[in-house]
Amino acid sequence: MLNNKKDTIYLFEEFKDYLPYLYLISDLLGADLYLYQPIWDLSAVVLISEAHPKVVPPISLRQEVGKLIFFEDEPEIFKLIYSDKSKIRKTDIVIGGFPVEEEFYSIKKSGKIIGILKIQRNLLIHNEFPYNSRVFKETSHWLIKSFIKQELSWKGYVDPLLDNEGVLILDKDGIVLFANMAGMRLFRTLGEVGNILGKKIKDPFFYKFVDAYKEMGTVKAYGEELFEEYGEETRSFYKRILPVSKGDNSLWRIFYLIKETTELRQKERELNFKSVLIKEIHHRVKNNLQTIASLLRIQMRRLDSESAKIALQESINRINSIALVHESLSKFEEDRVDIIEVAEKLLNAFKQTYQQLPCNFKFEKNKKNIFLSSKKATSVSLIMNELLQNAVKHGTSEDIVTEIILSINQDDKYIILEVTNTLLDKETKSSELLSSKGSLGFQLVQMLVDEIRGKIDIDKVDDTLKIKLIFSRGDE
Repeated sequence: MLNNKKDTIYLFEEFKDYLPYLYLISDLLGADLYLYQPIWDLSAVVLISEAHPKVVPPISLRQEVGKLIFFEDEPEIFKLIYSDKSKIRKTDIVIGGFPVEEEFYSIKKSGKIIGILKIQRNLLIHNEFPYNSRVFKETSHWLIKSFIKQELSWKGYVDPLLDNEGVLILDKDGIVLFANMAGMRLFRTLGEVGNILGKKIKDPFFYKFVDAYKEMGTVKAYGEELFEEYGEETRSFYKRILPVSKGDNSLWRIFYLIKETTELRQKERELNFKSVLIKEIHHRVKNNLQTIASLLRIQMRRLDSESAKIALQESINRINSIALVHESLSKFEEDRVDIIEVAEKLLNAFKQTYQQLPCNFKFEKNKKNIFLSSKKATSVSLIMNELLQNAVKHGTSEDIVTEIILSINQDDKYIILEVTNTLLDKETKSSELLSSKGSLGFQLVQMLVDEIRGKIDIDKVDDTLKIKLIFSRGDE
């Protein structure tokens, strides 16, 4: 009986837990897989998922999910739907100059067709060893049937095959029935002499799985990464056991997958070491900068000239703004700095430095974290320092209560940094708010704003001064 509009069962929902299996199965079969949902009102099917093998050249690289195919344009689908057959095979096909074989399987629920699985094989590959072996074809057949009936229990171990991953097919006693070239090469490096086909596997990992199966009585996948001693060296392997049954939930055959990860883990250790080393360097740079700042503070206390003290304090503030960036870098693995954290610490440093002034320092933000590259963060931190320094210079007094607000906001494209304060010297012109053009502060701000490709605006309304910096979120 054919489905109608009212009793349509949606394959995507029905197969949602099994769709991730498609990519691994495509690799194991060495074939392109396509999963179709019937659209009965249109006499058509729609492609809802596809997978192409990485272990052999795929027949097609085009991604066509969502493509609509009418029954009349794909006769095999039409025949499968309007017959009692569960499988139709089509040969004598040429795609891209290669001879191709196609198989169509009906996917049913309660006797009704809810989907079609199409398998495409390149016969130039599948007519040659090892894909032309009887064991491989037989195991592939039951793998496909188990997938269609949702009888595979491989959840958690369905990542696609990695480069040079060995694939073996074992019987339930551990006899090697099939091995791809990567598997044969790998076992030779482990000391196996000659052809491994027909030999009983010696790996304790396999027998650990068999013992669990005998104890639990369930056919479930298993995998883990193991470190094993071979002579004087330690090698690491990622191994997976993927069981296949013949429809009775008993262990029949096993896909045994093995990938050496020794080189990968060595590279990870090297990267981790470099990461720790870089973090330590940033930590030491921060400490050295703080030491320099401390020496300058000692020197400042010995000076009598107020102008010299102010100049030294400005230098200390600049050094501190750079040190805060290195402190943030010492906490993360990547080259990124939380500019919100830097801004809060910088503002707190200003509070402490100018605590003798009756000035309220406030911080406003619309995001918990905003991350920038170290290069951009250093520039932004220095700009913040200069703007806060400018606000203290023009907006604070020992006998008048004032307020300085630092705000950082982020939208989809830009970051907006603002410093707002009460301007005590009301006669000061906008062009003078960052002091004269020859000053170090002005030159530094202009240079850094250009470096981050930002834009700075100065707005003076009555006795309120607002300096706004706008720059892109993206890295340089």
